[in-house]
Amino acid sequence: MQKTIRAAALSAMGAAALVLSTAASAAYVFSNDAGGDGTLLGTAPSFSIIGSDDGSGYDTAFYEQTFTQSQSVTFTWTYLTADAGGAVYDPAGFIHNGVETQLSTDGDPGEGSSGTWTELVAAGDTFGWYVSSVDSGGGCGELEINGGGGAPVCVFNAGGGGPAIPEPANVALMIAGLGVIGAAARRRRAR
Repeated sequence: MQKTIRAAALSAMGAAALVLSTAASAAYVFSNDAGGDGTLLGTAPSFSIIGSDDGSGYDTAFYEQTFTQSQSVTFTWTYLTADAGGAVYDPAGFIHNGVETQLSTDGDPGEGSSGTWTELVAAGDTFGWYVSSVDSGGGCGELEINGGGGAPVCVFNAGGGGPAIPEPANVALMIAGLGVIGAAARRRRAR
């Protein structure tokens, strides 16, 4: 009997928390901490955070708010990556009072992960989600919450979709390497 009552209470709590409540909090705010091109599609409770992919370096896109009363936040999530280096370059998860908890797994390009999570937040707590972009290049990472904000943006194309274009730093390194090879050949010829 006690198990049945407990299960019913947990079920009722879960059903009540499935929709992100903004009545007991300020509005969610979207930001990029380093000025990258991360974007937000949709609004709470169903949205997607797209990580930066503009070559600007390390950047994190946040969507968070400060709660005015205690409550539990339950959400479903799906993570996708189009980064050619894999998900390790675009980790995603939730942030609670400045502490990031990664939900995505560091898998291969094109692999995704998903699940459901419940987090208890107290009055005054800041809670939200993030997608970090370690390199801000090679493809974006996407975190969809409660179904997302539309069709996925970060879709990995295993076929490549055209020739790879090296980044400027790599081109400079290749030119420098060719210069070293040329200098070595000249020295050898001069002997």
